[in-house]
Amino acid sequence: MPDIKLAAFGNLQKELDRQTAEVARAIFEATDDVAATVKKRFRQQVHSAGLGNRLAKTWRHRTYPRSNVQTLEPAALIWSKAPRIVSAFSSGDPIRSTRQGGFLAIPTDLAPTSRKRGARSRRMSMEDFLDTFGLDSLKVIPKPGSGNRVFYAIAEKGFRRSGGKKRRSRLVKQGGRIKSQPVLMYVLVKQVRLAKRFDIDSVAAIAERLYVQRVVAGISKRLGQ
Repeated sequence: MPDIKLAAFGNLQKELDRQTAEVARAIFEATDDVAATVKKRFRQQVHSAGLGNRLAKTWRHRTYPRSNVQTLEPAALIWSKAPRIVSAFSSGDPIRSTRQGGFLAIPTDLAPTSRKRGARSRRMSMEDFLDTFGLDSLKVIPKPGSGNRVFYAIAEKGFRRSGGKKRRSRLVKQGGRIKSQPVLMYVLVKQVRLAKRFDIDSVAAIAERLYVQRVVAGISKRLGQ
């Protein structure tokens, strides 16, 4: 009789271990699935805001543990590789210059594109513009009626507006036949407030409800219930 009891206990323990492994796998899969769904929704918000595929792809996710470690408490990390941009468009807080009493220099569509490696598609910063074309290449004047809260940085010579639909400036080489003209390169402001385009809290709330549903469904499926 004792031998029969031991055999029964051994089989029960083996079955419990199997079921625990199935439950752990179901929870891990649900965690990874919901994390991927949240990442997808954040990317959709970026597209809906018209901010492009490049920013959308900065959203990433990773589920832990990474190796084949059995656990009933997996975790997922969802993050953006451009956290400052995401924060600016999700909080609606004003953005100010990091320099005390300074101004933000916002490049216009006429500002030249950057010459730095990896930043060719971006507009040249005002600092880079002055480094490239000289400290006297821009004239800063106050915007009329702004009470010295907004300034214009204008390239009075050396550039002209190019023709066509694309708004950009064209560098006029010395001795060229085309005369240069004043071109507005930067607008200087104390601060800017970006319109709120991301709603991270709403996605997080949906994820919490979805997670419970996916875990329950996953466990039921794996245990055949």
